Amino acid sequence: MREIGFIMIFLGVLLFLVAATLSILSLAKGVEISGGGCVIILFFPICFGYGKASSLLILASIILAIVLMAFSYLIFRTISRYPEEQRSMP
Repeated sequence: MREIGFIMIFLGVLLFLVAATLSILSLAKGVEISGGGCVIILFFPICFGYGKASSLLILASIILAIVLMAFSYLIFRTISRYPEEQRSMP
């Protein structure tokens, strides 16, 4: 299970670097950039966006945040069914 976490962090950093590189390359060609994101603090999503497609990107971020919260709930509910001895990771 730890390997999945490290892989997800690595893929997130890689995705960020690719997006930053593409946005820098697109500035040289005069292409307009739009972006959006969502930060989840406890149970409160804070979503933001900029550019022409910002409303669509904010909506996508909110949907992804809801999916992430539901997925986290399912994981925690599944883990809570096991006794304390079986919960610890090797």
